[in-house]
This record gives sequence, structure tokens and C-alpha cells, in this order.
Amino acid sequence: MNKRKRIGEGEQVVHPGRTKGNLFGRTQGRLTLTYSSLTIVLLALFVGVVYILLSYIVINGQKDNLLSLVAVERALVEKNMQEGKAEDTLDNRRLWGSGSDQFFYYVLGSDGKMISGNEIFPGMRSELLGLVQDWKPHAKEIKEVSLSVPADVLDNGEEGAAPVAPLTLHLMVTGQNVLTKNGPEMTLYAGINVTPQYKLLHRLLMLLILLAILFVFIACFIGWLMSRKAMVPIVKSYNRQREFVGDASHELRTPLSVLLASVNALELELGQDAPSFARRTLSNMKDEIRRMTRMVQDLLVLARSDSDELELVKRDFDFRPIAEKTIQSIRRLQAAKGIRMELEGPDKMVLNGDPEKLRQVLTILLDNAVKFTPRGGEVRVVLSDRDKEGRPAFHLSVADTGVGISPEDAERIFDRFYRGDKSRTRGPGGHGLGLSIAKWIVEAHHGRIALLSEEGKGSIFNVDIPVNK
Repeated sequence: MNKRKRIGEGEQVVHPGRTKGNLFGRTQGRLTLTYSSLTIVLLALFVGVVYILLSYIVINGQKDNLLSLVAVERALVEKNMQEGKAEDTLDNRRLWGSGSDQFFYYVLGSDGKMISGNEIFPGMRSELLGLVQDWKPHAKEIKEVSLSVPADVLDNGEEGAAPVAPLTLHLMVTGQNVLTKNGPEMTLYAGINVTPQYKLLHRLLMLLILLAILFVFIACFIGWLMSRKAMVPIVKSYNRQREFVGDASHELRTPLSVLLASVNALELELGQDAPSFARRTLSNMKDEIRRMTRMVQDLLVLARSDSDELELVKRDFDFRPIAEKTIQSIRRLQAAKGIRMELEGPDKMVLNGDPEKLRQVLTILLDNAVKFTPRGGEVRVVLSDRDKEGRPAFHLSVADTGVGISPEDAERIFDRFYRGDKSRTRGPGGHGLGLSIAKWIVEAHHGRIALLSEEGKGSIFNVDIPVNK
């Protein structure tokens, strides 16, 4: 929640929200997400591996049972044939009792007609025969099928019995040739019901998923605790660094002021009769002192913004005169470079904000544009009451015909102390803090600043501040 208090007619002092807390909160959130994502991946791998292994063990166990069952039944049929008994005298009871999970068995002749057989549901014989009559299985070949059992087949016909719902069963089916005196003239088919095993595996999968979800929540909580603990030394280091920057900036302001005053006094003392070398040396000293003073002032601004001590004095004002005066002052300072500077926009641009801070944004952007625009280039400032999407907003655009910025540098151009390489090297007066300050001021006004640039074709900085903030 922003803290506000009235300081004058039409003015407000605004303390922008705590960006430091947001920064550390986002960092802690990313750490938590990293820990949690790793845990989720490991849990998913664990669930997948466990389920696949158990499925393999259970399903292959049922396949072995089916093959053993068919081998026993084939031996019984072959024994019956070797004893010279007729095909229609096969002992169904012995064959049917060979396996407790057996769903059906059929002995078919070479012509496809059934010689002997039995099934759990007699009403399903035609469907079951349809599964095997045209199938000539290879050795140990097993196929899995799903079979729908209608409700009328399941109904036992008892009066007052509850209605029975249709069933969908999973069957494993295989077949083996039966050797007779004249060679393999019969085929034995058998099927077992593996529906309970599939249901067990399904329940196991659901249980593993539920346990994984539970452990994901636990892992997220543990990850949050770990990330919070990991942030403690970072926060302490950040606070020490912030305090050092603030204290150093305060301490350096006085000696720099003394140095500048001393150089000015020395210039007055020497007068025009001073040797040219002494005058150049004193001039260079003044330039360096001013550069250091600007850097110290910028560091102090950033230190205050980090500690939420920097205030915005917001009021309704016309930005057009401020833009004209700022451009005029920059034009006088850079007259030697012959850079054309133009201002486009309405004659009046009223908005609610801090005039001094927004003037500082324009100064930073103009200084940056002029610094990297070659002699004879052009800098264009555009004001508008609409952003790029056409929404009501304060829009400020500063475009130059300079050297441009590479995509790699553009990603970090608003970082503190960051300067691109090659032609965008550390020149006089540059210390890599201006754009960071401009970004902070714009975001403190609930706006955004963006860069469009192409190497060798110049850069465009766009600032958009909503009018309802």
C-alpha cells in the first residue's frame, strides 16, 4: 500500500512500494519453483518406473500362468488321443478344472468346428469362438482382448434380484496345436480373466499418484523453507551493500565539494596568466570532479530508492515547457557536435507526477542519445497522450540516429553499472547508472520504459505512464 501525505495545494508525497521486497520475493519464488520442479520430476520418474515394473511383473506372471495352463490341457488332450479314445469323449471336467482363473477353453478341429469346450458364461460362446476360429497362433503367442458381457448374460434369473450392469472384461488368450497320430489336426484355445489384475494395477496407479501429489505439496513447503533460509545471507549482504553505498555517497559529497571549490579558487588565483598546461590540468580536474559528483548523486538516489527513503512529490503539471527547457539546455551543452534536436507533440501535455523526477528521466535519455549519436546526427523527442496500443497515457519517446545497441546489450541496458562494449564504451561522464535511475522513476509512476534498437541504425526509448495512476 503506498503511503501518502499532503504537503501543499495539489501536491502529494508518495513513497513508492518496496521494490526490494518484491525482488527478494521473486527470487525466493524462483528458488522454490526450482526445488519443487526437481522434486516433481523425480516423483514422476519414481511413479512411472514403479508402475511399469509392477505391471511387467503382474502381466508376465499371468502370461506364464496361461501358457502353463494350456500346456497342461494340451497334455491331457494328447493323452486322450493316444489312448485311442474318440474326440467327443474328452473329459471336460478335467480340462475345465485345470486353472482357477480359466475363462474358457475350446478344442477345434482342422475344419474350425468345436470338438470340445467350456466357458464361464455359456451365452458368450459365439463371441468367444469368434475370437479364435480364424486365429492360428504361433508358439507362445498371446493376445489381450477386451470383452463386453451383456447384462442378460450375467442375470441369474432369480426373482427379486438386483439389476446387473454390463461388464467389460480383460482376457488373455493363447492357443497350441494338439498332436494326434496323424499330426496336428486340432488346436486348443484357452483364455483367462485378468480383469482383477488390471483393476489392481489401476488402483495402484491411483494410489501412487495420490501419494506423489501429497509429497509434491510437502516438497513445495520444504522448498519454500529451504529457499527462505538460502535468502537470509543474501538479504544480509544486500543490506550491508546498500548501507555502504548510502554511507559512502554521503561521505563523498563533502570532499568532492571541497575539491571543486579548491580547484575554482586555484583557477581564480592563477588567473589568465597561468600556463596553458596548468589551465588544462585544472579544467580536466573540474570535469572529473563533476563526473564523480554526478555518480555519487546517482548512487545516493539508488540507495535511497532501495531503502524506500526517496519520495515522489506528485502534482498536476504541464510537461511541455519542461521538455522545451531540458532540450534547450542539452542543445547548448552539445552545440559543438552539431546534433539536431527536435520536439514533437501537443502544445500542452498535462499529467500527474513528480516534475523534477520526470525531467530527470528526459535528461538521462537525452544525455544517453547525444552521447552515442555521431556528429551531425539527429535526436527526436515525441510527446503524446496515447501509448503504442492507443490507450490514454503519457507517452515520451526519445529517438536517435546513433550507433544503436546490440540485442545482447539491450537485455541488460537498464542494469546498474552495465555498459555495452565496442562503440558504447565508458566515455566521459558515463558510469552506467542513468538508465537504472530512469527505470526506477518510471516504475515508481506505475509506468514502463522500453528500448527498440538496431546496431548501426539508432535507438528509441519509449516511456509510457498511465494517466489514471
